[in-house]
Amino acid sequence: MDTPALALARQRAADNLPERLTWGPLTLSVTNLDRAEAFWTEVVGFVRRPELGPGLALGTPDRTLVVLQPGATSPVAKGYAGMYHVAFRMPSQAEFTRRMQRFIDLRLPFSPVDHLMSKAIYVSDPDGHGIEIAFETPERFGRFSFDRGLFAMFDVDGRAHSGREQLDLLAELAGAGGTNPSLPLHRDVTVAHLHLHVPALDPSLTWFEALGFARNLTFADFGMADMGTGAPYTHRLAMNLWAGPAARPAPVGSAQLLSYRLETPDTDTFVAARVHLRESSGSGVLTGTDPAGVTLTLALRNTEHRKENAA
Repeated sequence: MDTPALALARQRAADNLPERLTWGPLTLSVTNLDRAEAFWTEVVGFVRRPELGPGLALGTPDRTLVVLQPGATSPVAKGYAGMYHVAFRMPSQAEFTRRMQRFIDLRLPFSPVDHLMSKAIYVSDPDGHGIEIAFETPERFGRFSFDRGLFAMFDVDGRAHSGREQLDLLAELAGAGGTNPSLPLHRDVTVAHLHLHVPALDPSLTWFEALGFARNLTFADFGMADMGTGAPYTHRLAMNLWAGPAARPAPVGSAQLLSYRLETPDTDTFVAARVHLRESSGSGVLTGTDPAGVTLTLALRNTEHRKENAA
């Protein structure tokens, strides 16, 4: 079974083009900034970043991945549109395993899942923000199947998988030998994908298509869909109805995803996104509100690079 996201990945590879969209930093509101900083640095492994402005910028030595914004008066509220979780891509099996070992050392509860296209560890921060530590493995993937209405994923050897098996912890941890789990994350860690609670699937899919995402899988009965951006890993954006149909944005005082940034190298993608987003004050950056009620910006990466060189 083919999908538009798989087709886009083949096209981008044939044309030697990068992904059509990539993730920049996200801004999350928190109830206690000191507690949140301790978790995101000591547990997740981020370091402080030098950016000035409201909130605390965290990430790797090379890039900001999350900005923690104080001011929330209650944890993440259930039953509302907004972020389900954010995933961070580990650049290697060793880095993925090292983070798993860190959680075990700290006795932090986590859920280890084998999605075939990736390996994942799920945790939550003190305010209930969902976090996924991901190691992308599209080379293990063969094909999707909806034979007789039943979904399955097949690996490159033709074996069927549900995409929801539990990881073999002993096999995973075998790769942790000789590493130091307490050290910060590798500098090549990036935001891998964002998974949102939305009010409705079809309108949300159509909305994000206009930004350059390509549809991958839609499970109407399960209330979930995902989209790709031109890489063999086709799960760059996911959305679900698990907060309930017609879910409303979260209350102002609850901890939540306040904003996120997308970047594109394609002028055509940037221009087409103006159907939903608007440029503010000649900034060269488009801004708008997504179907989950979250503020987003879209930047044309080449334009910003030229501006930096000219400064």
